[in-house]
Amino acid sequence: MSDVTDKMVERHAISFENMAVLDISYCLKITCRGIESFGKNCKTLVHLRRNMPLPEVLPSYNVNGTGIKPDNSEAMIIADTMPGLQHLELCYGHFGDVGLEAILAKCTALTHLDIRGCWSMKLDGDLEDRCYRLQEFKSPWHDEFDNEASSGSDSDGANADVESSSDED
Repeated sequence: MSDVTDKMVERHAISFENMAVLDISYCLKITCRGIESFGKNCKTLVHLRRNMPLPEVLPSYNVNGTGIKPDNSEAMIIADTMPGLQHLELCYGHFGDVGLEAILAKCTALTHLDIRGCWSMKLDGDLEDRCYRLQEFKSPWHDEFDNEASSGSDSDGANADVESSSDED
């Protein structure tokens, strides 16, 4: 976990105006205010990682999603201030379909989306189809082990097609 706060981000984000990759995973003291500050100041940002701790690390999170209302505020800020994103990881976020819809509508350069563990998601309407049209999509219910076992993976963890070859022609 990190001790970086919104106040720190707001004070220094202008210094990172040319930053292309940002990883604020597990920065629990950064809220929408800090994310908005990064978005407004870092116009060259193309890759954002905002993965949250696994549910068992945050006791207030119910794995079944019952009793938890989706909070789309971070997703809306990302959509409104980071339209140039190409890679986005929001694992174990608490946002729902409304936030995802905004991201897909406004982040038009998006090619890679990872929303594993975002169990507030329903992927209603055409959301699931739109996500699977991306170059790479990891759904809320994506199982990394099953995926790697069945399709293989390359060195950076991305899915790779496995081709079988034979000496016989």
